[in-house]
Amino acid sequence: MSTTDPPCILSVEDNPDTRFLLELESTSFDLLLLDIHLGSGTEGTELLHTIRSREDIEEVPAIALTAYILPSDSQELLDEGFDAYVSKPFTSAELTEAIDQTLSGGVESVA
Repeated sequence: MSTTDPPCILSVEDNPDTRFLLELESTSFDLLLLDIHLGSGTEGTELLHTIRSREDIEEVPAIALTAYILPSDSQELLDEGFDAYVSKPFTSAELTEAIDQTLSGGVESVA
């Protein structure tokens, strides 16, 4: 990613169909935003494991978006492979800060 180009971000929320996997096949992403509770029995952590199993994108940073965050939950998200997490509800400024800091390699939580 060039310092002048905006980051390419894949956001996967509430509707856990496989369209995002097709996006992964055709586009290079700089960051993943994954909702933890996607519904239909699918969890963001499961999707992250699926994504991380692919060698071409295993190192793309990922931010978890979650409404349920206790100290033990936050450590579990980091242990599952997320680079950071943002607690809902959050402001656009908080999300932007998390994105900027994660892309520069330095945040674990915001909001």
